[in-house]
Amino acid sequence: MRFMLSLLWLFAGAISFGRGQSEEALTALNNSIGGRLRPARPFALPCFSLYNGNAVAADEAACFLLRDNYTTNSIRAEGPSGYMNLQDEMCLGDPSDQCILNNALLPAPGPISGASCNQGSVPSYYIEVQEVSDIKAAFDFTRNHRVPLVIKNSGHDYMARNSQKGSLALWVHKLQKLSFHEDFVPEGCAGGSNIGHAITAGTGATTQDIMNFAFGHGTTFVGGYSPTVAASGGWVLGGGHSVLSPVYGLGADRVVQFKIVTPDGVLRVTNQCRHEDLFWALRGGGGGTFGVVLEATHRVEPSMPVAIANIKLPSKSTVEISLKWIELMARQSLVWGKQGWGGHAGGLYLTYMNPVPAIANLTDGGIGAKDSMSVATEFALAAGGTSVVEVLPNYIDVWNKYVLPGAQTTAGVTRVLATRLIPRRLFEDEAGITKIMNFMKSVHRLGFDPRNFYCPADTPFVVDNTTDMKVRNRTMLGTSVQPAWYDALWDVSTSLAIAWNASYSDRLQNMTAITRATFLAEELTGADGGTYPNEANPFTPNWRESWWGDNYAELLKVKRKYDPQGLLKCWKCVGFEDEDISSHRFGCQGKLQQDVNRELKGSS
Repeated sequence: MRFMLSLLWLFAGAISFGRGQSEEALTALNNSIGGRLRPARPFALPCFSLYNGNAVAADEAACFLLRDNYTTNSIRAEGPSGYMNLQDEMCLGDPSDQCILNNALLPAPGPISGASCNQGSVPSYYIEVQEVSDIKAAFDFTRNHRVPLVIKNSGHDYMARNSQKGSLALWVHKLQKLSFHEDFVPEGCAGGSNIGHAITAGTGATTQDIMNFAFGHGTTFVGGYSPTVAASGGWVLGGGHSVLSPVYGLGADRVVQFKIVTPDGVLRVTNQCRHEDLFWALRGGGGGTFGVVLEATHRVEPSMPVAIANIKLPSKSTVEISLKWIELMARQSLVWGKQGWGGHAGGLYLTYMNPVPAIANLTDGGIGAKDSMSVATEFALAAGGTSVVEVLPNYIDVWNKYVLPGAQTTAGVTRVLATRLIPRRLFEDEAGITKIMNFMKSVHRLGFDPRNFYCPADTPFVVDNTTDMKVRNRTMLGTSVQPAWYDALWDVSTSLAIAWNASYSDRLQNMTAITRATFLAEELTGADGGTYPNEANPFTPNWRESWWGDNYAELLKVKRKYDPQGLLKCWKCVGFEDEDISSHRFGCQGKLQQDVNRELKGSS
């Protein structure tokens, strides 16, 4: 099936004219990369008989497979125009400019007669990156012709940074080589800089593949929560949180080396000994802006037992029960974090994991883990819910049993997030808990159902007696992530799912509501809060401060050093300017941003 679907991406089409391009220039680029410049076609195009208003032949066989797998992550990850979140392929500011099927049903119904598949934010062309020379050719092309350039990996991006109307995409997902190192030494570093066990993963390698590879070498990879996330790409570049982060840190804390092509066309190895400023920027400064990462080397941990707590309330629970559940988790979370628990807290559930030996003990029948989670278990059972608390021999067993079943068909939706890092001080006393619950009630009044509450409780180094990372890793501790990460306990997420056929007024109403929720979260935390840029509200007004804090000024210096011409520019990435909001280039987001600002100003 994957082979048949892959044909969707490769059907031939003449290279046509585009903004800022000439036929000769495109032909020259195509020749320089061995004929691998291809038109980028929207994911759902095989189901349509009109494309950008012009008649085309629908492909019924391909459409049948596509409709049946419309929400399947792995199918979308394997295509250059496959995006997990539909805001990456539609034009948010123009509901007529999209190629979307009805995702409320599965199989997804075909389009209505006469509907046109329009390009939306899908790039005009793409190059499947195989060699460093492909990247250099693309940088030269965008430098000479001012064609926007984007980096597309597995398609996981809430911020629409991996797509852009009228752009050329570098599709890096096929760079998936994996190498294991018994005792890794960063290139250019002197003796005594040994890291220990590490894995070098190509930028397109998925979390699932890296985890399986690590397990095969008797180790544990500390990665994200989706099997199709490319861990050496945007995940680690934006910071990269994990359910194991309370014990082992963020992905940005654990990465020890990058191989990258910067916009000047130079292939660089960057680590604590080479291009230290760029290494720092890549550890949290965000993807799609400093260069094209080819591979990253990550520390791995020994294989170890992991405790799992999977506790659920009934789906029919009331709002009041949900709010009481959220309050219970808020009261317990600091204790749980210090014990080593990390995971996801939901309005009707929690799924936490813990690798600390005192809790993840295979010899006590899971008693330590069950005692640790007894308050949550008692609440859930009294409400008619369920509780499973157990210890499994290794993390891959936990992953396969508790993560994979719910993480394979989450794609094909338009979900916009607004997150906020909540400082630990708010969990330390009654006044703080009251503030958190008042926030929950306030966002409920804005229309957000607390039963849909979602909060990663996986901030770094919460566990008691965490060894100083500089000593333990023999690596530079500093990362460029928002400093609030290191004093936070929760990463509260407010989200909205936008209907596939939502009108512009509906989109504006939703974006305005989520931005109001963003303001409420900022009021809750004050200046010592912050936001994870990989899961942020794309319409956040004060995004530089919120996403990177005091690190932004230095990040901008690094950006201008390695990309002085601004060849890589994405929505609210480092180097994005306020005037870009009203530019044609970012029109799909810019129109909404300007209208959201007017709505907020009018109601203030």
